[in-house]
Amino acid sequence: MDASCAFPTRSHTSSASSTGLEHGLKVWAGRLAEETGDGKVLGEQAAVDRWTAAVSRWLVDATLLADVPNLHEALEVLRAAAMRAHPAGPTARLETTLVTLAEFARAGLDRARQNQLADTLDPNSWAARMLVLVFERPHITSADIVTELATHEAQISRSGKALVERGLLVKNRHGRSKGWHVTPRGAVTAQRLTERRTHP
Repeated sequence: MDASCAFPTRSHTSSASSTGLEHGLKVWAGRLAEETGDGKVLGEQAAVDRWTAAVSRWLVDATLLADVPNLHEALEVLRAAAMRAHPAGPTARLETTLVTLAEFARAGLDRARQNQLADTLDPNSWAARMLVLVFERPHITSADIVTELATHEAQISRSGKALVERGLLVKNRHGRSKGWHVTPRGAVTAQRLTERRTHP
């Protein structure tokens, strides 16, 4: 199996959950646009705190549901709003909150994509087999991977490139040879793949 064909491109969140998140996004994003996009003076701090709490809960739900599209849109909304906030203006006190929530959204999006990879990557694909092998044997060389997986160098090269592009593997020089290593995201994905093999 070609490595590039083994990776997912879309979220598998249920339509009902996704619809609920989309509705929530419209509500809190609309309120945010009023406060930062139309020159409106920021309201009471208590109202801002309630808005922040609601968005935080929304981000937690979106992360738990691994809803990539909604998390991506939320991140863009928060980033754009942070750019509109004026450090010395009435929205100054909202700026830090926006930056913090944007980081939360970015982390949730990264984790959702990470889980998506682990859940949909075919455990029997060359890419998955290579990832698990590197996880189990850090610093392993391409030549050793070819031998262990009983395949050819071109296949390992393609799989390695696909895994590197997705932030799951890196290749570093170790002494005179170059060895493969998993990234933190790659380690989590490899562990989940191993669990899927053990408990299909």
